[in-house]
Amino acid sequence: MIEVKNLCKSFGDLDVIKDVSFTIEQGDIFGIIGQSGAGKSTLLRCFNGLEDYQSGSIVALGKEIKSLNKKELQLVQKDMGMIFQNFNLLNRLTVYENIALPLKFWKQNPKDEQHDKHIHELLKLVGLEDKINSKPRELSGGQKQRVAIARALVMNPKILLCDEATSALDPKITQDILALLQKINEELGITIVVVTHQMEVVKQICNKMVFLKQGKIVAQGKPEELFVSNNEDILDFTGHDSDILPDTGINIKLYFLNSNSKSHTITSLARDLNIDFDICQGKLENFRGRILGSLIINVEQKDKDKVLDYLKTCDVEWEVIENV
Repeated sequence: MIEVKNLCKSFGDLDVIKDVSFTIEQGDIFGIIGQSGAGKSTLLRCFNGLEDYQSGSIVALGKEIKSLNKKELQLVQKDMGMIFQNFNLLNRLTVYENIALPLKFWKQNPKDEQHDKHIHELLKLVGLEDKINSKPRELSGGQKQRVAIARALVMNPKILLCDEATSALDPKITQDILALLQKINEELGITIVVVTHQMEVVKQICNKMVFLKQGKIVAQGKPEELFVSNNEDILDFTGHDSDILPDTGINIKLYFLNSNSKSHTITSLARDLNIDFDICQGKLENFRGRILGSLIINVEQKDKDKVLDYLKTCDVEWEVIENV
């Protein structure tokens, strides 16, 4: 759906995006995450031509964005719905009229039977059928974002771009909006790109992600693999302190990925080898309904070889953490 190759973007002498490359496939919920100022929103706005770029390539829906004229770019933008952190609703219009705005832009009559039916279907999808004649000032933040989502879907886009779409919402409303985005992805088959600085957003809905730092990709892959890894940039971002571990014995970190999170590796290890060990740290997290994470154990030096030999036979990833 979107292929980015060696993309570079600057504002004057300030380099904002630096040699970035990745691919977004059809059906992905793709996360772009990083701290404020990392270049996330600028990168997203390059996808639909709201920002230009100096070098590299963005091929979206089979077309190189940089090479398109104004009319061609508008046609691509028509296939890319976009929602924003601050909702961008017109206060003088009703919910129905706000959703219908893109139709008017494309000189289509919202009151046409087919369009009117579609708007009502979107109102049902986002759970706002009873707010059809309300003005934005009468809505909560979560309801405003639902209107913005329905408006972004009214032209039946193939891609939905979300620029910090949950940052202004409280945790409960954020969960509801994320569940709605998952529903849109699954039921309508729309590819979704999510820009966020909220780690929980990526964990809950994204199947792939890139981590940006100062305009560069420092990690990319599946969220569950990156967030339980020892990537220093991600550890700094998530605010985890350096591991405080025993300075005697052997510290071993086990990674529970995919189905391994349901295994009984730890209890089997103790029972089969008939040894004692300490559990020093553990972290279990919810990734799209799957409980994944990592665990650090400390074993005696004399048990090191047989423990490592045992772990080699298990369907689990692990590493020895050297004492510093």
